[in-house]
Amino acid sequence: MRIDLHLHTTASDGQLSPSALVRLAQSQRMDVIAVTDHDTTAGLPEAQQAATNRLLIIPGIELSAEDAKLDVHILGYFINTQDVAFQNRLTHFREDRLRRGEKIVARLAELGKPLAWERVLELAHGGAVGRPHVARAMIEAGYVESMEQAFGRYLHNRGPAYVARQRLTPEEAIALLHQAGGAAVLAHPGILTDYAAMIERLAPVGLDGVEVVHPLNPPQVRDNLRALALRHHLIVTGGSDFHRPDTENPIGSHMPPPTSAAALRDRAARYAKD
Repeated sequence: MRIDLHLHTTASDGQLSPSALVRLAQSQRMDVIAVTDHDTTAGLPEAQQAATNRLLIIPGIELSAEDAKLDVHILGYFINTQDVAFQNRLTHFREDRLRRGEKIVARLAELGKPLAWERVLELAHGGAVGRPHVARAMIEAGYVESMEQAFGRYLHNRGPAYVARQRLTPEEAIALLHQAGGAAVLAHPGILTDYAAMIERLAPVGLDGVEVVHPLNPPQVRDNLRALALRHHLIVTGGSDFHRPDTENPIGSHMPPPTSAAALRDRAARYAKD
């Protein structure tokens, strides 16, 4: 079974529309995918409408949490996208992202790197605005040569153009996903300074899984994560973290165990409301 549980669309910082993403997944003969845009489920209806019966689309999301000024992302699977309280929180997050984006552009102007806010919005394609959209505008303006350079010089969490925004704690993100009937998974733990300590901290408060198979998890880290998952009865998941077609990590390049989707569905059933 071909599975990819970490994919992004233009609803957040991906470069393919939801329907284009689905067509690409179908061309790669995927059986199961999860659309996991940042802090939004807006791309899911279009993706589900574009899918054939052969392709299962798991309703997902990637929530941006923070711990000691470090990003800690929590993936949600099989969430109830119709949950009103959940969607209200997401709307609040997106509005805060918009205000933050404007402040980042203003700060870049102060640094001698003016950008047109309207262009940043265009690059977001009507989706949730994030730092990657600002980075792309910086590349277009000739201020930097790559996304990595934009973040490395200006936009990283301690960079000169960085602006903080409202964030959940990892525990709050897990609770929010459970309230929406979804299973919660720690995303790309290999980027964390101490992923083992984070898993030890989150397992007792309801963490359901850990993203073991990911481009940013080296082989030794994956081995460690599998051991931690076994110890804490966590589901082993994985995905390409796909954002654009011209990437070294295409759809299906980092597949989790074939039982992962069913395990996530069963775990999410624990949190479904009557």
